[in-house]
Amino acid sequence: MWPGVTRLSLVCLRFDDYHQDIDNETWIDVLSRYDERGLRGVVAVCPKFEGERLSADVVEFLHDLEANSWELAQHGYEHENVGEGRGGPLYDDRSEFAGLDYAEQNRRIGAGRDILESHGIEPTTFIPPWHEYDRTTVRALAANNFNCINEGRWPIPRTVEGITLVPTHIPAITPSMLGAGVVTMVSHPQLEDHPMKNAEAVAGHEDRVRTPSEVVDWWRNRSTVSQFIDSAKPLYQL
Repeated sequence: MWPGVTRLSLVCLRFDDYHQDIDNETWIDVLSRYDERGLRGVVAVCPKFEGERLSADVVEFLHDLEANSWELAQHGYEHENVGEGRGGPLYDDRSEFAGLDYAEQNRRIGAGRDILESHGIEPTTFIPPWHEYDRTTVRALAANNFNCINEGRWPIPRTVEGITLVPTHIPAITPSMLGAGVVTMVSHPQLEDHPMKNAEAVAGHEDRVRTPSEVVDWWRNRSTVSQFIDSAKPLYQL
């Protein structure tokens, strides 16, 4: 029996791939049900999914969530596979950013941010498509006024070049297997047969739910171990 969420856990609820062509009714239904339970999450918003620029008609609901303390994050730019992920059994070989040079990564991140800002969204958290990024991505994010990337494969955050990595989870180890540390439960509302499963996973531990930006604030300003971890030689690579 896995421990699941405990008093030693912090959990981010993440909803990936909000974009121009999503099933808006499904998203509104699912996220409203989370919101009605008093749960807050982070919505990964793709600025120009497969060439379709985000428009005002799908943004209004996002602002309603933000008013209820949800977080809106930038999810790549066009969500296209133009980079080179790490691949292998634990990672994805697709990426929009990893492997590209700084100029191109900076262009994509900045162009995506411009679209979101045109809709009144000012993200501080970045979520790379397919979970894949590299050190160059981190540098480009710092240059574009981000302070968080909601990725990382270790059960605690880590700050690298001004960007705090808020973990998803260790490859092949699901969040329910961990009884301590920071984890992110990722879902895609338009694809899920049981879209409320993550709400059920945190039932009874709703006070352990945070948004990535709240984890960054805790890690940088109140954690007793962050300075040691951030200054130590990393146990894992980006």
